[in-house]
Amino acid sequence: MNLLAIETATETCSVALSINAEVIERYQHAPRQHAELLLPWVDSVLAEAGVGFSSLDAIAFSRGPGSFTSLRIGIGVVQGLAWASDCPVVPVSSLAATAQTAVSEGIKSALVALDARMNEVFTATFETNRNGIMLLVDTERVCSPEKVERPVNSETYGIGIGFDRYPALHTLAGTLVGIQSDIWPKASSVLKLAEVWLQTNEALPAELAQPVYLRDNVAKKN
Repeated sequence: MNLLAIETATETCSVALSINAEVIERYQHAPRQHAELLLPWVDSVLAEAGVGFSSLDAIAFSRGPGSFTSLRIGIGVVQGLAWASDCPVVPVSSLAATAQTAVSEGIKSALVALDARMNEVFTATFETNRNGIMLLVDTERVCSPEKVERPVNSETYGIGIGFDRYPALHTLAGTLVGIQSDIWPKASSVLKLAEVWLQTNEALPAELAQPVYLRDNVAKKN
């Protein structure tokens, strides 16, 4: 399928396009620059491929959990593009996309911890299937670093910026093969997971492109 993907759940921003099984991607660590980068990058990847929105089967997006502001920016763009082009959408977990990005590093089991602010992390554990797709093995949740559960699989890596920002997570080091805090979700990983999702699900209408925050008080200040 021909898919466009947008990923804005964290400090990184990326857009990827899959056309005839070839992937074109734009990616940057760009805190607070998502709004400036997204639409130019969408235009850029479509122009590079020489196609328009009429060639797309769906628009995939990172649904979260992640930053309240950057998620709203990304999903707002997705909804606008989907409505304007009459294109359906495909939601993908940002935690799963982070884990899927780790596959390119040879990682087959990953405990993901992303910074959720408020002294909490978004976390879940994933393992690859025989096709190299990361699958959720527990539950996505938000919790304090001290409450992150130790992985059962002895070959699990800790990945995500949470391991860099919360020293409390280092108590897990003895149960992890290693820690790679510089692995982020990417639009190319969203593409791959969206393709898998579409094997058993129908793409959704634009109005169902909604964020998943995992917490209710996303805008509350202490």
